[in-house]
Amino acid sequence: METLGNCKTIRLGMFVAMLSCTAAYAQPGPRTRTRPAEGVRSAQADEPPPPGRGYGPRGRPSGSEFGRPAERPRPWSDLPEPERRQIERFMEEHFPRMYVQMQKLKDGDEARYARRMTQIAPQMRHILEEMRTDPQRGTLMVRERQIEFEIQQSIARFRNAKDDAAKRRIREHLEGLVGKMFDFRNERRQIEVHELEARLSELQTRLSESQKMRPALIRQRVEDMLEKPAPPPDGEEGDDRDARPEEPESESE
Repeated sequence: METLGNCKTIRLGMFVAMLSCTAAYAQPGPRTRTRPAEGVRSAQADEPPPPGRGYGPRGRPSGSEFGRPAERPRPWSDLPEPERRQIERFMEEHFPRMYVQMQKLKDGDEARYARRMTQIAPQMRHILEEMRTDPQRGTLMVRERQIEFEIQQSIARFRNAKDDAAKRRIREHLEGLVGKMFDFRNERRQIEVHELEARLSELQTRLSESQKMRPALIRQRVEDMLEKPAPPPDGEEGDDRDARPEEPESESE
């Protein structure tokens, strides 16, 4: 009887242990965010933003597209007067429709105009600087920003359209604009690829020439090191010098 009781006790203990393990296993652990593979992240980053995102004052293009800093933009009212006039003249020349729209906003609500220009000014400033240093790339950036403005206007017309036929026409037009944006950005990135290829070719040439001149460069380097004046004795004890192996010991004369 005692043996039978022990067996029942052991079975009951095993059953309780199994229940405990099952309950512990069922407890939700800390949620971890699954990170996509490197190639997937790169492909996602290169895709242009979909229509309605990345355009306009509330959905501005990301800073990485135009190389703009990601920090908080400087308020429009804090910019020097000559810089503000320069940005406005640049907008008037290259983005006349946007300029007219912003001037109307300025006449009706100057505070809102200042907020909008706070967001637009970094883009305009960067494109202006790019056109000075690299006219080809700067021209592409101007065309991209012009298309962005047209996309913004098309989205507004689509939302205000009443019949399906008008919405269909606007959608087709919007698809064409987004296609142009895609092509412009790829063209600009192709320019960047060519620049990187040229830089890589230059580095490879320099590396090859350096390898050919290896013996002469080594001899010249040794001569330069030997011609330098000897460092003054530091007067440190041997134990301390052993603790600083990075400093070569001076040869005794």
